[in-house]
Amino acid sequence: MAIDKTLQTKRSARGASMDSLSVPDTTRMKDLDRPASYRAGTGINAAADEIFNSSSHIGRTTQFGAADMNYKGSEKMAKERKDAEEDDPLKDMRFSPEVNRKAPDVMHQGVKVGSAYVERRKVVIWMVVSFLLLACALIFLPPLMNSSDETTSVDHDRNVFEDMGMNEFKAYAVANYSVYSTDAFSSEKNESYRVIRLNAHLQNSSPFEVTIPQYKAVHVPGKYKNKVCYVTSAKTEDGKIVGDTIPGFSGEDVTIEIMVNVVGMTDEDLDECITGMILSTVDAKKQMVGNIKTPCIPGFLFVSNTVKITLEDDKAPNAIEKHK
Repeated sequence: MAIDKTLQTKRSARGASMDSLSVPDTTRMKDLDRPASYRAGTGINAAADEIFNSSSHIGRTTQFGAADMNYKGSEKMAKERKDAEEDDPLKDMRFSPEVNRKAPDVMHQGVKVGSAYVERRKVVIWMVVSFLLLACALIFLPPLMNSSDETTSVDHDRNVFEDMGMNEFKAYAVANYSVYSTDAFSSEKNESYRVIRLNAHLQNSSPFEVTIPQYKAVHVPGKYKNKVCYVTSAKTEDGKIVGDTIPGFSGEDVTIEIMVNVVGMTDEDLDECITGMILSTVDAKKQMVGNIKTPCIPGFLFVSNTVKITLEDDKAPNAIEKHK
């Protein structure tokens, strides 16, 4: 056997000799070809390395045999369990939860409305909105108002300056009535004014009692804006304005007074002024429970134009003349 002299010289220099050479162990040669992460001790190949690197051939055979027996035993047990489940009469009666199956969304199921199906979620939304609208209507909507031409009259005999002078009456009107124009108080003569007693019917469609302390004019025809003095409720107690009260689910006839400065006006002018007005409630409230009161939306009254109001009492009986 020829030995490289260079290799022999290097080994001799380190103190090596021919006796130190040995034949490599062929059983470990495969380990030299494996990467470091694949060798014995790693988590992936620990069991395999333990079997293959065992020093005893008998030990390797025993471990392989045990693994083979365990596998055959597991396969046999699995088959026995499967046969037992197929023969079980109570199999279909047992509850087996489906983990990945979601519960049906009942809100998106269809509900038959008429001849079509509507998503249940939309039906619920419609019901909630309808309930809220009904609740708001019962709480906040005002009574319905319409004027009556049969009992509307002009108080020709009223002396507005009977108990006080012009300045005092004007101050009293500002404090207690709904004054529309202070410029209308321009004359100190009683015959310069007319007080119209307008009758109106108020219908309360809610179960709550409505109190209306006062009324006001929200619209007057343009050329009569400086003619309307005030608007007020005619209901008084001990000389004070108390307003009107409408019980729940009932109607009441109320009287509203309007004072107009008629200087330079004709019968047609007065009629046009009154019938062109729009009145509304002021600070109307509904009695809820106990002492709880909630404000409601103002109610509006469009004065009827089916009557003719005159300046002088002798021109038409009861100051009312029907339009022909």
